[in-house]
Amino acid sequence: MSEKNDTWKNITTSLQSHISRSDYKTWFSQTYLKKLDQKSAIIEVPNKFVASWIRDNYVNEIQTYIKDNLNLLPEIRFTYIKAKTSQLSPKYETIKASSSVSLTYFNPSYAFNNFVTANSNRYAYNLALQAANKPPDHYNPLYLFSKLGLGKTHLLNAIGLHLLSNNSSINVKYLSIDRFSTEFSLAKKNRKLSEFRKNYRNLDFIMFDDIHLISGRKKSQEELIFLFNLFYESRKQIVVAGTKPPNQISKLLPQLRSRLEWGILSEIHPPNQKTKIKIIEKKAKEENLHIPDDVIFFLANTTNNIKTLTQHIISLQTYSSLYQREIDISIVKSVIKNSFLSKTNIYDIQKVTADHFSISLSELISNKKSREFSYPRHIAMYLCRNLTYLPYKKIGEAFGNKNHTTVIHAIKHIEKDKKLKKKSVMEDINKLNSLLS
Repeated sequence: MSEKNDTWKNITTSLQSHISRSDYKTWFSQTYLKKLDQKSAIIEVPNKFVASWIRDNYVNEIQTYIKDNLNLLPEIRFTYIKAKTSQLSPKYETIKASSSVSLTYFNPSYAFNNFVTANSNRYAYNLALQAANKPPDHYNPLYLFSKLGLGKTHLLNAIGLHLLSNNSSINVKYLSIDRFSTEFSLAKKNRKLSEFRKNYRNLDFIMFDDIHLISGRKKSQEELIFLFNLFYESRKQIVVAGTKPPNQISKLLPQLRSRLEWGILSEIHPPNQKTKIKIIEKKAKEENLHIPDDVIFFLANTTNNIKTLTQHIISLQTYSSLYQREIDISIVKSVIKNSFLSKTNIYDIQKVTADHFSISLSELISNKKSREFSYPRHIAMYLCRNLTYLPYKKIGEAFGNKNHTTVIHAIKHIEKDKKLKKKSVMEDINKLNSLLS
């Protein structure tokens, strides 16, 4: 077996601890690692639906495995065989992972004209469009914030696509703050800070996603302050997105908080029923999927998370193509119940919980016994059991290969606190449930 095959087998084996057997079979049974080097990791998948699902749900975990085990930070890309234009000339299309660094490519489905506007997001949309069209005089940085899955990443990609459509030579970069921090740490460790800073200095436009994850990372914050000063003085645009406004991000240096508030802030609110129906109809049309009106109405009531709604449509399209059946409410319910349309996954729960308690992911899954870490860990395990339908063993494996009895103990501990109606526990659970909905 080749080294690439060994690596991919290890990655997918690791992923099995986070997802059900049926999900694993659906999304990963026909995937292969075609290429892996310092610059890129190319994963071959059966079709664009599988590519989109893995990109939206598992790219971060794949990147983390490669970084932790191979000390590499490649760009994750997907390739699949498109429909043949002739019997002899198959075409290949490559999709870059939208959550990875991109200097020349953004997700084409996340263009401005694919963004459904409403009162809940119109101000943020207009600001994003202005940032893409005008010099950064009044909106630098532009700071967008909202709960998970309400369209921040869509707007960042839309800005990138708009910039490149008007100037293909513009040097624009979009990345998560977690990746920025990792790149910075590796550059510092490998004594390549000059090269790291040069790469950023040469950019014309930069966008940071998940800015709230910079919490507590003092060295990364200091580097970000340096970068902000450089961009601001050079009149280069900065766009930032996160789940909280700057004044609610804990363990943030005052200097960085001040810079994040220099420009303009805009909150994206959850969509109403009418907006969600428009989103479902638009996405279904894109995927050439017929969904009856009663199913559309039912789907619109399942969640306020736009990303989840989009994933639902992609999953239903995959289901429809696999089983050649018309979509009805009973099928949607069955698919959701069996985690085919998993409302969330362990990684999402861990990430949101760690952020809520202002600790790192590594601290959340560690063996640290102090309540500062054990309580959030217990809450996260409780949510994993209630939101993912996964067995105790799989949950334990996702928390640093802990024994299933440890998970049972953690869940019983939280359930006991709930029965006693401990106010702080109830508030934490309700808050996290709302963030994950």
